[in-house]
Amino acid sequence: MAEKVKRTKTKHTGIYFNENSQKYDIKYNYTVYNPEKQKNEYKQKWKYGISSVKEAKAELLKLKNSNTSAKDNNITLEGAYQLWLIRAENQNFSPKSVKNTDAYLKMLYQFIPKETKMKDITGDMYEKIMNDAKKHGYSEETIHNINATFRKLIQLCYKKEMITTNILEFADNIRTKEKDNYRIIPKEDFVAITKYFKRRKPVQSKVCHYPKYRFLFSLLYYTGIRIGECLALQYDDFEEFSYFQKSETPKDKFLMNFPSRSNLEQEHLTGTRVKITKAYLSDFKITKSPKNFKKRTIPLDSEVVRLYQTLHQQNIMNGGADSDRIFNWGHGPCNHMLQKACKELELPLYHCHEFRHTFISNLIRENVPLPVISKVSGDTQETILKRYSHMFESDEVMILKALSRL
Repeated sequence: MAEKVKRTKTKHTGIYFNENSQKYDIKYNYTVYNPEKQKNEYKQKWKYGISSVKEAKAELLKLKNSNTSAKDNNITLEGAYQLWLIRAENQNFSPKSVKNTDAYLKMLYQFIPKETKMKDITGDMYEKIMNDAKKHGYSEETIHNINATFRKLIQLCYKKEMITTNILEFADNIRTKEKDNYRIIPKEDFVAITKYFKRRKPVQSKVCHYPKYRFLFSLLYYTGIRIGECLALQYDDFEEFSYFQKSETPKDKFLMNFPSRSNLEQEHLTGTRVKITKAYLSDFKITKSPKNFKKRTIPLDSEVVRLYQTLHQQNIMNGGADSDRIFNWGHGPCNHMLQKACKELELPLYHCHEFRHTFISNLIRENVPLPVISKVSGDTQETILKRYSHMFESDEVMILKALSRL
């Protein structure tokens, strides 16, 4: 009877240490498109008896490259992504780039099945898919990244001769708003929007969601979080913080000692903050991390805390749990309700992402230090400087004034 092989995983994916031979074995998992079944089939290849990890990594890379056939005209969208992953590994793309591409591809799958053959994608289909993505309610920045992900897979397949025609040469590229063109929402417009959702009641619906919409838009305005991060929030993502010693803050005062605008000058204060640890992509996917994987906490204005407190109490009274999601909607309904309010109030048709632009702009205007803005927004200081450079033009005057006092 043959001796049973015992293998131990190494820290390298696909490479195992063979306890019997005292050498390394490699396993490569891959997909092959089956035209009869019209779907990808998952297979694997093994290679045994390799002397070192370095040689095993080289052999594994050879297996990956040899499995990619330039004549595979039935490659699917998912197969194109696997092809891109090989390229990413060969060219040492950063893990962040790989994770972002994976996230935007999952968004794209909402509008086109991943089993779609690349050769069947036409210019008209490409334009329709991207228009559907725009109508879904994603921010302009997200639409831009979904589009870029889709285009690079098409370009890669054409470059590898897996499709005979590059449809991007004939299709119109999707146009997205320039980041510098985002509007700032004036305080009076924001107040009008919140009053709209406070006073109005839906005519037909038995359940009134207007209080939640009021809370959502207030949260966006006062925290600058992305709409996807907001939609992923649960009730237990809100927590108390305190600059008192723990013994001085009774546990039963949770959410009751939030700072009002009148006591912010006190030496000590308590309040509530929101934890940003995940982001909503679609009905089938809530990511484990927000964009750029920047987990953070943001202190909340007292008005936002009061709205949260009311919703939280209602959820408990209705038998809900703290682990429940607060907003059970997608991106589309949020933008729809915002623009509905804007139309009736005769305001510009704002988008949800413009709350974030407003928040960061307001912090810059109030001379909040750049590292602090970076910490609460999740953007790098470099990104903030680049995107909001027009707001830092007065910095030269500040420097000259400082030099004059030396």
